[in-house]
Amino acid sequence: MNMLVYMRQAQNNDLVDIVTIIEAARFYLKQQGINQWQLGYPNQETILNDLNQKNGYVLIAENQVAGYAVIVPGEEPNYTKIESGHWLNQATDYVSIHRFALSPLYRGQKLTQRFMTAILTYFFEQQVIDFRIDTHPKNMAMQAVIRDNGFTRQGIIRINEGGDSSIRWAYQVLLA
Repeated sequence: MNMLVYMRQAQNNDLVDIVTIIEAARFYLKQQGINQWQLGYPNQETILNDLNQKNGYVLIAENQVAGYAVIVPGEEPNYTKIESGHWLNQATDYVSIHRFALSPLYRGQKLTQRFMTAILTYFFEQQVIDFRIDTHPKNMAMQAVIRDNGFTRQGIIRINEGGDSSIRWAYQVLLA
């Protein structure tokens, strides 16, 4: 099936669609027995902050918001300490990819791959070559997206999600 797919910066009028996507992702993770995002994070306030900081991006498919991701430039505090491994470099001018989610209406159409490729391409064109991301050790679907886009696992980081300290697998890719 041919469909127009592209990425753009998220806008305030995308909020309802983004929150819907995040809630569907939260439910999907729960169904998979994954405790990621189960303690109220991310929520509407988180998304509004993303939008205000101009860090939110949406994937558009068939003129609908089909996916959401946050790309944060600069040093990520949760990434400063890495266990059972190390980052490929000590740079702090990387971007972190967070809250990567796709609407269930578009699952199985390989749009997560296209979304990640769009992110990497867009930021590479802005001279960014260092990308970092993390996910829950049980989130096999996201791990596949990450690996299939050239990221390699570098170690473990710890995050505080809703008061719960949890481990996440940390990944990185350097583009040249």
